[in-house]
Amino acid sequence: MLWIQDDESLKTYCDAAARQPIVAVDTEFVWVKTYHPQLGLVQLSCEEAGNALVDPLAITDRGPLKALLENESVVKVFHEAASDLPILRRWCGALPRNIFDTRIAAGFVGMTAKLSLKKLLNELLGVDLAKTETRTDWLQRPLTSRQLEYAAEDVQYMPKACVLLKEKLEALGNAACFEAEMAEYSQESFYQEVDETKVWMRVSGNNLFNGRQLAILSELARWRELEARAKDIARPRIISDEQIVMIVQSMPKDLAELHHRTNLWPKTVERYGDAILACLERGKVIPEAEFPKRRTIPMDVRVLKQRADRVLSLIEKRATARQIDSVLVGSRRDAESLVMAAEEKAWPFQHRLLEGWRREVLGDVIVQMIQSHFAK
Repeated sequence: MLWIQDDESLKTYCDAAARQPIVAVDTEFVWVKTYHPQLGLVQLSCEEAGNALVDPLAITDRGPLKALLENESVVKVFHEAASDLPILRRWCGALPRNIFDTRIAAGFVGMTAKLSLKKLLNELLGVDLAKTETRTDWLQRPLTSRQLEYAAEDVQYMPKACVLLKEKLEALGNAACFEAEMAEYSQESFYQEVDETKVWMRVSGNNLFNGRQLAILSELARWRELEARAKDIARPRIISDEQIVMIVQSMPKDLAELHHRTNLWPKTVERYGDAILACLERGKVIPEAEFPKRRTIPMDVRVLKQRADRVLSLIEKRATARQIDSVLVGSRRDAESLVMAAEEKAWPFQHRLLEGWRREVLGDVIVQMIQSHFAK
C-alpha cells in the first residue's frame, strides 16, 4: 500500500494506472460544518500499481488524477459513484469518463441496487470487510495504520467485483442498459449546483405559507443558499429552517425586532441582519405573478394513485423479467409524474420513463397505457 503525499508520487501512480484496464476509486470525506463535503482521502487500486492512498491535503498538482478520471480507455470502478464523483470534480475539475458503479451494476444483474459495498463483496466474493473505522475524522493527521488499512481495503476487491459484474451484465443482456445509465456521470448537468430559486421547497415548514409569505420565505432560502455556497458553510450555521419560518411569521422591521422575535444570536444578527431584512423587503414587492407555486395535482388523488399503481406494476413486471431492480427503472414519484403529465399534456410528451433504456424495458405497453387509459 502506497501513502501518496507529493505530486511526483501521484503522477507516477496515475501514469501506471492509466495502462490498466480497470482502476478502483473511492473517497473518504467529512461533511459537518461545510456546504460541500471536505475531501480527506482518495483510495486507488489497480493490478499493476497495487493499492494507493492519496492525501489530498498535501497534493498541489491535481492534474494526474483528473487525467486518469477522464481517460476513456480505463474503467473507473466506484461503489455509490453519485457520492464520490461530485467531490472529486470539485477537487480536481474532472469530467469523468467510463465509470462503473458496482452498486448500480448489482441492480442490473438480479440483485438489489441498495447493497452496501460490504454486503456486495460478501455476496460476490465471500469477502467480509471489517468496517471498523467508519467514525474516523479523515481530515485529521496523522492517520493511524489501522485507518489507512481500512481505507485501502475498500478498493482492494473492487476490480475483481467489476469483472464478475460485467460478465453477469453481458450474460443477462443488460450491459447496454447499464452503460446508458452510467453515461449520466459524464454529463455536465450531473454536477450542477442546486437551483437556488427552488430551495424553498426544501425548507421544513414551508407548507405553512402561501402567496406573499411564501415569496418572502423563498427570498430568505435563496439568500441562505447563495451565502452558504459562497462561504462553504453548512446552511444551518447561517440560519436554520426553524429560524426562517420564525422570521416569516414575525416579519421584523429592524435589527432589534429581528433579535427579539426570532431568538437569533446577537452575532448572527450582526453578521446577517441587514441581509435578512433586505430579503424581507424584496419579498414584499415581488409581483403576484412571480410568487412561488406549488405543484397542484390535476386529478383526484385516488385516481392518481390507481393509475400510478398500474405504472408501477408494469415497471415491476418488465424489470423482473430482465432481472433489473425495479427502483432503477422508476419510482412512485416517476410513476405519478408520468400520470400527471398524461393528464396535463398532449401526446407525445417527454418523460424519463419514455426515453432511453427505460423505454426499451417498458416497451410499447407504456405508450399504449398512456394513450388509451390516461390521456383525455
